[in-house]
Amino acid sequence: MFLILKVVVLVGLIKLLLATEKPTLCAGIYAAGVGLLMLGIGIPFGAVYLRVIGAFVLSWLYFAGLNATEGTKLFWVILIGGLFIGLV
Repeated sequence: MFLILKVVVLVGLIKLLLATEKPTLCAGIYAAGVGLLMLGIGIPFGAVYLRVIGAFVLSWLYFAGLNATEGTKLFWVILIGGLFIGLV
């Protein structure tokens, strides 16, 4: 269930990125979602804090890469690669 949710969220954030061209906004929304989900299932705040920072940095790199390569073949490579990485 979480895997399907992750893919749906990433697809939605990619659509938001294409509309706004703001990778920081998309990364922030993704990281906030990760943090809220982890707090909701009872993970200690310290662990959540570190995971949210990591999620923000990695997702920002992903969304910035997509934003920078929009309209090229590399865009599709990054997009598909990121979706597969999201499944892990």
